[in-house]
Amino acid sequence: MEILSYVICIFLFLLATIIVSKIIVLKNIVYKEPKILANKKVLVVYYSNNGNTKNIAENLKSVTGGDIKEIELNEKYSDNIFKMSKLVRKQLKEGYLPKINNIDISGYDVVFVCSPIWDFSISLPVKSFLKNNNFENKIIIPFFTYSGGAGKNKLIKEIENLTGNVNIKNPLFMFENGIILVKEQIINLLNKLPNNIEN
Repeated sequence: MEILSYVICIFLFLLATIIVSKIIVLKNIVYKEPKILANKKVLVVYYSNNGNTKNIAENLKSVTGGDIKEIELNEKYSDNIFKMSKLVRKQLKEGYLPKINNIDISGYDVVFVCSPIWDFSISLPVKSFLKNNNFENKIIIPFFTYSGGAGKNKLIKEIENLTGNVNIKNPLFMFENGIILVKEQIINLLNKLPNNIEN
């Protein structure tokens, strides 16, 4: 029993050391603006049902210096997760897209589209936004918050089908639960963006 306690203590110590070292590394990260964002008018568009994606979007706006707009529904989803999940699964199966307030993206070159993952898919309000706007000559950078897996290629294909846009960057992902050091993590992800629009 004493040996087991000793092993557990060592494990917890090593885990704490790893976490602290990662935090220190993140805290020392400097934002290097990717060339695809330089001299571009940036818009951050988001839908958030519980506040996590909103938090990401606001930090993304702060880092990039872009504008921010929230996707607002004419009729909101229930706060009850079970009722909402049941409705979402039904709507996904039927191909239903909720009505949203219009967002003007005409004056922007780069659009960050921030969405939670719903049932391994883009959230329905964000699908409505993608479907209802013209993304010709624009760069789309998807940013997903998730607590479950979703295939990158599937998500890109969904965006292509909704927008007809071929200039879509690889999606950025961040876990919903236990988000810490959000701004530093976002900077780390942005620093990995390609430096030209062809990539």
